[in-house]
Amino acid sequence: MEEVCCNVCNNNETELIFFEKDKFGISQDRFNIVRCKNCGLIYINPRPTLEEIVKFYPDTYSWKETIRAGSFFTKFIRNLEKLYRYHLLNYEVRKVLQNTGLESGKILDVGCGTGDRLRVFKEKGFDTYGIEISSSARYAKDALKLNVFEGDLFKAHFPDDFFDIVTMYNVLEHLHNPAEMLGEASRILKKEGFLVIQVPNMDSLQFKLFKDRWAAIDAPRHLYYFNQDKIKEFLQKRGFKITKIDHFNNWWHPPTIVITLFPSLDPQMSWLAEKEKKGTVLKRLCWIFWTVVLPVFTFFESMIKKGAIITVYAEKQNG
Repeated sequence: MEEVCCNVCNNNETELIFFEKDKFGISQDRFNIVRCKNCGLIYINPRPTLEEIVKFYPDTYSWKETIRAGSFFTKFIRNLEKLYRYHLLNYEVRKVLQNTGLESGKILDVGCGTGDRLRVFKEKGFDTYGIEISSSARYAKDALKLNVFEGDLFKAHFPDDFFDIVTMYNVLEHLHNPAEMLGEASRILKKEGFLVIQVPNMDSLQFKLFKDRWAAIDAPRHLYYFNQDKIKEFLQKRGFKITKIDHFNNWWHPPTIVITLFPSLDPQMSWLAEKEKKGTVLKRLCWIFWTVVLPVFTFFESMIKKGAIITVYAEKQNG
């Protein structure tokens, strides 16, 4: 574990908000969620080091087509998940095209996982690149034949002013130094290129209602907790102009609310159970039911600009 100062203002004076435990039970430690007394950034302190954080990501942390289970029902659900996932990814890609005005060019997806989003961008005619630190990069390269670098962004050594779009979907909150990562994104983006960031929103109605029970806290994998003001501050310091902040994700994607209300229905836990050949039929059916019902709530919170997940579109201004 390591002690850190604020990633925005370098202040080391904080106040404790609450404690949080790892939902996977990988560690029994309680992690301090603190707020910077100077600028208000919320983060974990102390936190696992770069070397320690790896153990907190089980193989089933993110959806993978390669994770299979034996029963007919489970295979059926996995196929539904695949269709559902591609529906969401196609929606995200359409939003990027709509909010950047671009229909082609070089795009980099940081934290691309198995490359599913990149595959959609490639189908739309983009020249695609990916960065992924986990072994999922090998699946993207070998099975999907995508241009994906296994490692972090700094080790990829992309040229200056190279990309038209850089995307970071649910990545920034996991980073040990998000400010440094945004600086590197600025370097490799062309002038007037776009940065697209998606993060959980600490100003959301869900966080106001559920506090430490909110599923998007996810300690210790989420090291930082942002709202739109903090994202704006990060980006403006690095020469970006925010062009849009979108509180709405997708009508059939009620982010975090289902597993906040019903933690036992968490798909990540079901994937883990299925890998261990444990039955999850009832939980899976319940998860589907509430995923269909609860978008009414998430639509409302997005309409009052208190969405659980925000997507920020920003244009690089400096040379």
